[in-house]
Amino acid sequence: MLKKTIVVLLALSACVLTGCWLKMRMQHPLATAADKAAADETQPTPVIKYGFNLNDYKVISGTVNPNEFFANILGQYKVPYQTIDLLARESKDVFNLNKIQAGNNYTVLCSKNDSNTTAEKFIYEENDIDYVVFNLTDSLYVYEGHKDVEHKQCTASGVVNSSLWETFEDNNINPVLAIGLSEIFAWAVDFYKIQPGDKFKIVYDADYVHGKEVNVSRIKACIFNSGGKDYYAFYYDKGKGQGGDYYDENGNSMKKQFLKAPVKFSRISSHYSLHRFHPVTKEWKAHLGTDYAAPEGTPIMATADGVIEAACFKQYNGNYVKIRHNGEYETQYLHMCRIAKGMRPGLRVKQGEVIGYVGMTGLATGPHVCYRFWRDGQQVDPYRQNLMFSDPMAAKLKPTYMAQIKPFKETLDGMVYQEKSAKVLAEEQATAENDSTAFDLLKKFF
Repeated sequence: MLKKTIVVLLALSACVLTGCWLKMRMQHPLATAADKAAADETQPTPVIKYGFNLNDYKVISGTVNPNEFFANILGQYKVPYQTIDLLARESKDVFNLNKIQAGNNYTVLCSKNDSNTTAEKFIYEENDIDYVVFNLTDSLYVYEGHKDVEHKQCTASGVVNSSLWETFEDNNINPVLAIGLSEIFAWAVDFYKIQPGDKFKIVYDADYVHGKEVNVSRIKACIFNSGGKDYYAFYYDKGKGQGGDYYDENGNSMKKQFLKAPVKFSRISSHYSLHRFHPVTKEWKAHLGTDYAAPEGTPIMATADGVIEAACFKQYNGNYVKIRHNGEYETQYLHMCRIAKGMRPGLRVKQGEVIGYVGMTGLATGPHVCYRFWRDGQQVDPYRQNLMFSDPMAAKLKPTYMAQIKPFKETLDGMVYQEKSAKVLAEEQATAENDSTAFDLLKKFF
């Protein structure tokens, strides 16, 4: 009887306890979830960069100054010279510390509890994608890292107001694309005679890091309207190791035998002429070349494939290079400040290869390259020659090419030219506001 009574009492106690617990849970059904959420809110969102959670460190960002070295930077963050010396020796196979460049960014990670800001890790950014990590605590080691890169197909367009370069700058377009356009349309468009109203559209591939464009990988398709005429160009890879090139909407190569000029983005200071007043000799005489004024040191390119005939110095020519392109054509490049390394008679050079640098040696009054052009042994004006296109597309490739460029052409034709950039619109708005303020003042006082 006693045992039965004890069992009944235990059962009743269990029921009472269970009821109390259930009542408490009903009164506070979300207490555990709410507590967890509140706890999570107190934890900052991780900031992952270079493979580290930056919330775990005191973060110091900087930029390499001119004439600043690895040792100078680390010395500011209490890293012993012995450690720096050891890192310099141990890192040779990973990264040459002598290659640290002024203007590049770096990040120093220190302990949060360290009031002396002693560096634990040092990260140097080689470029927008690649970086090097130096671990400065416990075991010393160095390794390379790479930021996550997103590849995108992008578009850009513009209408020239002053110069092509300024239009790209005003429209916040990567200037690499301007150089690309000048190379693709080197034969179709005279970039020394760009006029206001000329316009362009571009479809290109780019690399993005953290939403920022860091690199242009290739122009896929583009159109340049010059003097009211449209010029199309599309990149086409012929496959089987043949490489790729640019062709127009009909499959014709964009390349001709010669580039239009041996230097980029210069100006013609003197044309080919049979009767010109020479600025040095003060005499009227023939000028059988075309002068391109450019800053000293500007690279000079071979305008076509060929073999070097001469690379030397002469009293009036200064430093010069002469190239034979075939049995019909030769070109010569005068007044270089220096001839490119390795240039010598008998060397074969490719179109666009740098053969020297703009100077003013010989009979010259300022930095320029005098470009001379021979046809069948006679000096002629290259701009009056009917030069041919090179490397025509094989007929069997044309159907594939036409199918491949169709969507790109539709994209180009569907794009709208960006006539005014945000920068230009802001300047116009500011000018309008200033004019309005001035007008209001006039009305007030008169």
